Amino acid sequence: MLEGLLSMGAGALYDSLVRGGPIAVDDPRAESADMAELFEKGFVRRDYRGDPTIAPVEPVRAVDHAILAAQQQVLDQQRAIVAARHQLDALQAAYRMANSSGDTADIEVVTDPQRIGQISFELCLSAREEFVTFSTRHFRKAPSVQTVMTLPAVVAERGVVLRNVCERAVLEFESSRAMVEGNLKAGWQMRAVPELPMKMVIADRHSALVPLDPTGMEGALLVRTPTIIAALRMLFELVWSQAVPVGAQETGSRNGLTPTQAKVLDLLATGMTDGAIARHMQISERTVRRYVSGLLEALQADNRVAAVYAATRLGWLN
Repeated sequence: MLEGLLSMGAGALYDSLVRGGPIAVDDPRAESADMAELFEKGFVRRDYRGDPTIAPVEPVRAVDHAILAAQQQVLDQQRAIVAARHQLDALQAAYRMANSSGDTADIEVVTDPQRIGQISFELCLSAREEFVTFSTRHFRKAPSVQTVMTLPAVVAERGVVLRNVCERAVLEFESSRAMVEGNLKAGWQMRAVPELPMKMVIADRHSALVPLDPTGMEGALLVRTPTIIAALRMLFELVWSQAVPVGAQETGSRNGLTPTQAKVLDLLATGMTDGAIARHMQISERTVRRYVSGLLEALQADNRVAAVYAATRLGWLN
């Protein structure tokens, strides 16, 4: 009864008072924790007309009062959140001073691999709108379902958009299909390109993590400079617009192609070999070659490069 406004015991006690009427002040229930809750929240009152009793407050007034109190509590919590956000800049500045090694406030050099991984996760937690990444062939662990970045529930509940562009080489490992499926299940949108200049992580438009060298093994830069972040976002959007979707996103039929033909064409456009396409799609190389041959014929192309060019010109590629 009245879940969310009263505990189960207090709700049951109030219900019995409403249905059965007042009770004497010396009733054993008068000293219970449930009765104390009812007094605190304005659901009962003492009545000294005649013999002293404890009487229920009329439901329409008691519940309305409780709802107003709950709304006030929500308002107070919202004010506390706003105040915390106002204090965030000062706290962040203090954190940078305590954890930096003499770098400027907006660019921090990080060389500890464990710390780099921690920052990447922290950036994911801080994202309010979008979290985007580049994945290259340089990694410490081969791509697999265990390397998928699974979001905490609080990030997923915020509706943060997740986008990843990976190099073709990332998809050529035997475990890449499980990795792609794991990413898609975790909510990621994925695309592939033949080559990327570097790894990269960007949270909204406030922070980015980029490597000091192409492999990312020498360390990374944590960047908070707005102009640099804007430039990195432009780079990501440019690459994203030219990248090819991978995974379940690409199964829709287009221009008369079957879903499998469309998928082979998309992977072909990344420069993947027949063997890599076969492993990714879990079909034989012979089947892949048959699909490629059919695509070349349909596009009236003599080779793969000409086929990709023709498919792009005709709008056959996503």
